[in-house]
Amino acid sequence: MASSSPQRASTRVAVTLSAGERDALRQLATHSQEPESRTAARLIRAGLAEAGAALDSAPSRRGGNAARRLEGSGPPWLPSTKCAAAIRALRDRYPHDLRHLPDDVERDRLVAEQLAALSVWRDQLDAGIHADPRMELALGAELRSLGRWLEERARRRR
Repeated sequence: MASSSPQRASTRVAVTLSAGERDALRQLATHSQEPESRTAARLIRAGLAEAGAALDSAPSRRGGNAARRLEGSGPPWLPSTKCAAAIRALRDRYPHDLRHLPDDVERDRLVAEQLAALSVWRDQLDAGIHADPRMELALGAELRSLGRWLEERARRRR
């Protein structure tokens, strides 16, 4: 389907999931406070991008959380109501690597967004979405890198 516009028309496809896969999709959709179809589309796009596919921009949403989101309320892929809890969960899970997090981490947008992204990645690994064990290694490397950056930053602020 060729189109002169920068974005092609969206089409629907059917995907068959096992009962366990469907349950994992439901859990992720509930966690993200979005419809299962949107979660599935996001995961498929991520898998295609990871495989090196050249993708158009994602189809625009019709309302929902994105339309109601206030400017500055956090990353669009993690509802602001879940952001603080996700950051706390990551801090609790990796206390050594994240020991230099500032107490008011939610006020530091750069740090909060990085932690929120890592928490989504962690959730995806826990749900079994990434079958490649290198994804676990990559998450660990990113956590260590963030931990070193936080330590360096804390030293400079003393």
